[in-house]
Amino acid sequence: MSRPSKVLVTGMGVVSPIGDNCGAFWLSLMSGRCGVAPIRSFDAAPFPVHIGCEVPASVWLAASDHSPPPGRTTRLAATAGLQAIRQAGIDGDDLASTALCVGTTMGESCWIEGWPEDLVRNDTFPAEELMHSGPDEVGLRTAALLGLEGRVTTVAGACAAGNYAIGLGLDLIRSGRSERVLAGGADAFSRVAFTGFGCLGALTATACRPFSADRDGIVLGEGAGMLVLESLESARRRSALPLAEVAGYGLSSDAHHIVRPTPDGDGMVRAMRAALQDAGRSPDDVDYVCAHGTGTPANDRAEAAAVSALFGADLAKAPPMSSIKALTGHGLGAASALEAIACVLALQHETIPPTWNFRELDPNAAWDVVPNAPRPQSLHVVLNNAAAFGGNNSAVVFVRPSE
Repeated sequence: MSRPSKVLVTGMGVVSPIGDNCGAFWLSLMSGRCGVAPIRSFDAAPFPVHIGCEVPASVWLAASDHSPPPGRTTRLAATAGLQAIRQAGIDGDDLASTALCVGTTMGESCWIEGWPEDLVRNDTFPAEELMHSGPDEVGLRTAALLGLEGRVTTVAGACAAGNYAIGLGLDLIRSGRSERVLAGGADAFSRVAFTGFGCLGALTATACRPFSADRDGIVLGEGAGMLVLESLESARRRSALPLAEVAGYGLSSDAHHIVRPTPDGDGMVRAMRAALQDAGRSPDDVDYVCAHGTGTPANDRAEAAAVSALFGADLAKAPPMSSIKALTGHGLGAASALEAIACVLALQHETIPPTWNFRELDPNAAWDVVPNAPRPQSLHVVLNNAAAFGGNNSAVVFVRPSE
């Protein structure tokens, strides 16, 4: 089968700390409604940090009669996936043949966190529950909940996993192996992840302030973002409304350090260049960059260096770049998927989501970060950035469907 002329986004779904559907999510991005609150899912009293960005349990997909019941990450992914499927209008044989690519960092750590202390203390671990905690379980259980019978792939690409899954979905359609793919990322708030980031000294006790000189860390979050990717031919056959085109993606691995990016952002630059080349676009075509923008000193500085290397240091000629993590927190495997949806919504509304909580320019990370207020702007090509531990970088190019 020849390569499809275009791959389109025809449906999207969001479950996040700032909105449980795309409309609510966008309104929060525009108004600055923040998902940061005291942690509810476990006792955070022993920790020095007590805040996080959690999704209310009331918005998750019901556990139904599946045994064992699906875990928290799976329910987040399935809830967002169901929204995307409904918006795309997929049913019947088209639904059954749809493939699934889901990215995650932690998998289903809820199983491990539910073990009683005496069981762990005695080194007696339930093997079946341990197997349910693996990342691949998220993909398998999500597909079962949604009735998807196509290819199922789980991408454990840490904090870049959402973009990785979207890129893999793009490849599946281009290669003719699938007509439609439900792609995105999901991760649940967990004590395991919270402890790990706390030990690294990466958590802020106050607020996430991406690119601001006084930034001091991330707020851990959770959620899911899922997109229906579809060949142009399939979308036309179904009379589906295109929301955006997924024009290209790029990956790189700098292997600089287990948790820190290269200070000059070289790995991020290579991923962005590869994405633009894949999309048949140049840096001059980009109207907006949705940043990884975690709010840590090292990551934000490296990302500013990366965009400067790609677009040039002249801010008057460079595209603006903003981060939504001040509101959503860092959703790990869900992060770049939520940001991908923000990119599509920005194209639709011709408005750039701002970087909220910005207070002071960092001369070592100077860039137009669209501080504290939405910016109406004609948008045609946007670039979604993601970076992860171990030097894993990913970028995806989204284009207005008429371009």
